[in-house]
Amino acid sequence: MKFTKFDRANLKALRTEMQAVMDKYGVKSNLKIEVGNMSFGDAEVSIKIKATIKGAKTAADSMTEMMVKSAALVSPNKGGDTIVEFNSRANKMPWIYKCGKTGKQYKTTDSNAKLRFAV
Repeated sequence: MKFTKFDRANLKALRTEMQAVMDKYGVKSNLKIEVGNMSFGDAEVSIKIKATIKGAKTAADSMTEMMVKSAALVSPNKGGDTIVEFNSRANKMPWIYKCGKTGKQYKTTDSNAKLRFAV
């Protein structure tokens, strides 16, 4: 693919190709690699890439487990919903959960998380 200038359509195709290449490399090297945000102008693009070791516990995973235990929540719940992440910097909706039926991710408040995932 040849580029003359960057726009949303070009970058969407670039992201797809980069993710495919990163996935192939990740399989060989035991890494989970994600192509993140892209900010661009006409002649340049900045791309965020995040890599984690497969199976390793990240700081976000540790924080989520600690907050689930301290709030006395159960994941997955009876409906199959699972808590994905706790974001300590999000004051209004710090919990992110994945719906068991649809597979979509949703943000929720502390009180709603306690109602949805209470013991």
